[in-house]
Amino acid sequence: MSNKRFEKELILFGKRIKALRKELDISQLDLELRTGINRAEISRIENGLNNIEFLTIVKLAVALKVELVELFTDKEEEEEE
Repeated sequence: MSNKRFEKELILFGKRIKALRKELDISQLDLELRTGINRAEISRIENGLNNIEFLTIVKLAVALKVELVELFTDKEEEEEE
């Protein structure tokens, strides 16, 4: 399946990862050390360039100290509802 088809979703997911990382005030290198995912891969995820595996999503949730569902929801959108 083409990443182009889901480009918007990948970009939104990447923005959410980046926002959560910044909330914790950690760098991409810090996130690499917490997850074992290399910094270049983290950068590609945050920029919506990679379709990632479920295990990678789980690692990110654990490292960012959030439930899986929080990786797919935007707090600002929830507060507006």
